[in-house]
Amino acid sequence: MNIWITQHSQALRLVISRLRANLFGNLFIALTIAVSLALPVIMYLVLTSFSGLVGSIKNDSHMSLFLATDATPTMVDSIHNTLATHSAIKQFEFISKEAALKQLANDSQNENIIQTLDKNPLPDAFFIEPAALESTAIKQLKSDLSQLDGVETVQIDDAWLKRLNYLLALGENALWVLAMLLGFALFAVIGNTIRMQILTQQEEIEVSQLIGATHSFIRRPFLYAGAIYGLAGALLALIMTSCVILLFNLSIASLAAEYQTDFSLRLPDFTTLFVTCLSAILIGLISAYIAVSKSLFKSIN
Repeated sequence: MNIWITQHSQALRLVISRLRANLFGNLFIALTIAVSLALPVIMYLVLTSFSGLVGSIKNDSHMSLFLATDATPTMVDSIHNTLATHSAIKQFEFISKEAALKQLANDSQNENIIQTLDKNPLPDAFFIEPAALESTAIKQLKSDLSQLDGVETVQIDDAWLKRLNYLLALGENALWVLAMLLGFALFAVIGNTIRMQILTQQEEIEVSQLIGATHSFIRRPFLYAGAIYGLAGALLALIMTSCVILLFNLSIASLAAEYQTDFSLRLPDFTTLFVTCLSAILIGLISAYIAVSKSLFKSIN
C-alpha cells in the first residue's frame, strides 16, 4: 500500500512540475477546454431554468368554465355539486356575474363603459384547477364539463404552453448533440496535448523502458496530466458560466419586474459542479490513456 501511494505521489509531483514549467501554454489549453465545457453547461442551466418556469406556470394553470347568461341558480348549484365531487378537479372557485361586474367597475378606466350598460353582460364563472395536467386528462375533463346543463364555454389557454414545451424538448435534444460534439472536441484537444508531451519526452520514455519500467509506470504521469487538464478546464468553465449567468440575470431582472415575477437563470449548483468536473476528468483520463497506449504500441513494434 505504501509503495502504491509513493508511486502515485511521485507521478503527481512530476506532472505538477512539468505543468509549472510551461504554465502559460497549459493555461491556454485549460481555457480552450473551459470554453468547450461552458457552452453545454450554460445551455443546460438555461433549459432547466425555463423548465422550472413552465412547471410553475402549469401549477398555476386554471380551466375557465363560463355559464350561459340565462343560467338559473338551480343550474349553478348543480354544476357546483358536480365540480365538488369530480375526481379530476383539485379545487375550484365560483365568481358570480355580479362580483365580476363589480371587479370590472373598480377599474377607473372601465367606469364610463359600465355606465352605458343596460344590464350585466357577464356570465357566472367557475375557475378550476385540474388534478392532473396531462393532455388526455385535460381533454376528458373539458368534454365532461361541456356536457353540463347551463355551461356555455369551457376555455383552456394552453396552446402556447404546448409550443413552449415542444421548444424545450427540442432544446434538450440540441443540448445532447452539442455536448457530444464538444466532448469529441475535448478528446481531440487533450489527446493531442498528451501526444505532444509524449513526443517531447520520447527519449525519457525509451530509457525507462530499457531499465525495465512497466507500461503502468510510464502511463501514470500522462494519465494524471489528462485528469488535471480536464479538472482545470471544468473549474474554469464553471467560473465562466457563473459570470455569464450573473450578467444575464442583471438584464433579466428588469424584464422580470415588468411581469411581476422573480424569474432568473439558475447558477451552477453542487450537482452541476460534480457532473461537469467528473465528466471532464473522465474525458481527460480516457483521451490520455488512448494517446499513451498508441505511443507504447508503436515503440514496441
